[in-house]
Amino acid sequence: MTLDKYSYRYLALEIFMIVLALFIVFPFFFIIINTLKTNSEVLLNPLALPSSVSFDNYAEAFRKMNFWTSFKNTSLITLISVSLMVLMGSMAAYPVSRFGSRWTSLVLVYFLIGFMVPLQTTMVPLFVTIRNIGLNDSIYGVMLIYAANCIFSFFLYTGFMKTVPRELEEAGMIDGCNPWQIFWKIVFPLLKPVTVTIIILETMWVWNDFTFAYLFLHSKDKITLVLEIYKGVGEFSNDWPIMLSTMVIVILPAAIFYLVLQRQIISGLTSGALKG
Repeated sequence: MTLDKYSYRYLALEIFMIVLALFIVFPFFFIIINTLKTNSEVLLNPLALPSSVSFDNYAEAFRKMNFWTSFKNTSLITLISVSLMVLMGSMAAYPVSRFGSRWTSLVLVYFLIGFMVPLQTTMVPLFVTIRNIGLNDSIYGVMLIYAANCIFSFFLYTGFMKTVPRELEEAGMIDGCNPWQIFWKIVFPLLKPVTVTIIILETMWVWNDFTFAYLFLHSKDKITLVLEIYKGVGEFSNDWPIMLSTMVIVILPAAIFYLVLQRQIISGLTSGALKG
């Protein structure tokens, strides 16, 4: 039995995908097996399987970390920040996409220039500004910084709104709706695909962000889940099983979020990509 060119190409693609999947799975395998070992076993051979399965490292990691406080802080920051991104991004995009003029074009260019500025160049001015307004070491200051990323949602909404028929808004005006009612009752419900896309992307970013949380949150009762992992980094030595167990505990809520909303995540991303 001979294989044609298509079959060889298909076989090569399958082999490539298997190798790629192994590269993606290997870090998770490495983390999981080392959470089941003692520290001496990890240092001796981190790639070997554990001599005996024990979940004591998870219990110790949970005992050392302030999980529920950091989980509450992370959830609150993520919920409010993403809500503000969706609210401000959509409301700013509506007049820019609907009322084209020289001024709206200038606003679009202004936002575009701001979007092109590297994040690293703004850290010092941000820190000084947040300190001067008294929001340093405050979760509200971090929320304010994250909400400023509504510029990303602004551009996604601007492109998506151009696909919404204007006739629907004109029909609303005939029925007596004011611009506020037209936006919230007619336009915004039609933005569900791109809204789902924005919520997914921004939630993953805020939930897993380390930089801003590290710069602006210092008190033990205000840190986020990601900072719990950083707390396990020692100056001269690390307890790797405890640190990796903490990492698994921190990753678990995001993994559950993805598994529960997997169908919505895929449909939101594909619809947003096609229409955005």
